[in-house]
Amino acid sequence: MEEHEVNRLLNRLIDGSISTEDFARIQAVMRVNPEVREEYYDLIGLDLLLSESYEVPTHISVQAEAMHNDHWVAKRSKHKVIKIAVWAAAACLMLSLGSFYLFRDKGPPGTLTPSSICRFSVDGNEVDFAAMKPGEVLALKKDELLEVKEGVLNVKVGPNVDVCVEAPTRLKLIAQEGKLELQEGKAFFSILPGGKGFEVHTPGGILRDIGTKFGVEVTASGQIETHVTEGTIVIDRGDGTKREIREGSMAVWSGMTGSIRSSLSDGGSFVENLPSKETIFDDDFNDPDGTPIHNKKPDVGLPWKTEWEYNLSAVEKGVLDTSKGPRLLRARFKEGVSTEKRKLYVVNFSTRPPGNIWDKAGYEDANERITFLHSQDASPLFSLEARMSRHHQWQIKNEAEGVSQDRLYSVGSQISVLQPHDLTLTYDSASGEVRFYEGKDTRGNLADKPFKVEAGHSLDSILISNQGGGDVALENLTVRMLTYPQSGSSAGTR
Repeated sequence: MEEHEVNRLLNRLIDGSISTEDFARIQAVMRVNPEVREEYYDLIGLDLLLSESYEVPTHISVQAEAMHNDHWVAKRSKHKVIKIAVWAAAACLMLSLGSFYLFRDKGPPGTLTPSSICRFSVDGNEVDFAAMKPGEVLALKKDELLEVKEGVLNVKVGPNVDVCVEAPTRLKLIAQEGKLELQEGKAFFSILPGGKGFEVHTPGGILRDIGTKFGVEVTASGQIETHVTEGTIVIDRGDGTKREIREGSMAVWSGMTGSIRSSLSDGGSFVENLPSKETIFDDDFNDPDGTPIHNKKPDVGLPWKTEWEYNLSAVEKGVLDTSKGPRLLRARFKEGVSTEKRKLYVVNFSTRPPGNIWDKAGYEDANERITFLHSQDASPLFSLEARMSRHHQWQIKNEAEGVSQDRLYSVGSQISVLQPHDLTLTYDSASGEVRFYEGKDTRGNLADKPFKVEAGHSLDSILISNQGGGDVALENLTVRMLTYPQSGSSAGTR
């Protein structure tokens, strides 16, 4: 390897910006070339001497074990006392080297990557990541409070630690590298060998990594639960006693004094990475006027099916309008998308005034529905329903059989099906929670109070229907499915 390439890789290794591939290359060179090892330790030692406070990073301590014990960096890792002469020598070397190695931007302690459905704030300020410029990086600085309010967010801490954070969660980076405070919520930690020793501070003590993957949940009451999927962690509550939790095990405890109970782990249902996204239905009704809805092929998904209609349903002026009488029209998602993993369905649609809006006052029983069917037997799971008795304003209805009256309907929105609106709805298969927003995505205003229906289902299709003189007109309908890489028990198809 050329000398200039060695210098470049050593510089990137020291400042933490080296890629996985380059790390493997320089590591291979250092194994066989003692001069390159000596240069690396001298440079990293100088960098540490010039920092405000000194602490030997774990990955350097590990590599230093391979050196002879009289090297000055190895000695410094054992003795944290520096003589004035060493500082003077370091200052001279700084002047000779210039600022190439010493005055560099090490980047933010943490970088943030949100999922497509995510709401979060930093120090109380909500972040609009949709407005970011290409190439712009979302940074999390030391001691800034990160609150994930909806969705999933990835936090990259240096080159070796990935943290997948699931809403609702609050956390802070409490050191430039290597320490995170999880105040409340759920997070999954994937740590490369170079990040060994990473600490998660909780209300019940410190969880210290020994090269592993593990999930941690802190509840509002202060209970801590951890599941280890690879490697080992150590629970340290600061009283001199430590508890190791190994791969395939879990532990749960409360506060700094409660007993730590451990057992075999089922994974704990932690989201391990950002979800994948797939469009499973899409139709903008951009068809010639008069195109029949029955067997019409959408842009994505299976052809429409007319379950029942009073007269022919057809596209008119880029809109599906039910004004010509009652009907049941089924939009079917594309095949092969049912999965037992946790899913979040995101439904976007736009309403327009129906052609027969003038006659609505005369129909006391008029109603409109968008009903979501699950894949088990295509029976109704929940609906968006609008009725004359509520001024045709959307409300979420639980379609499960035998549901009690207090769980039958949501509080309800003030959004009329008869007016133009861009709307978004989500269904989380893990929790059964349905959310309804006014806007083209979940960054819009929450239009109704979140409402729980039965969890654990995959969705199969949507029914558009109207009865009693009610009418709905749709300009578009899109369904996306976010699938979560999740450990432990699934929340999937039933």
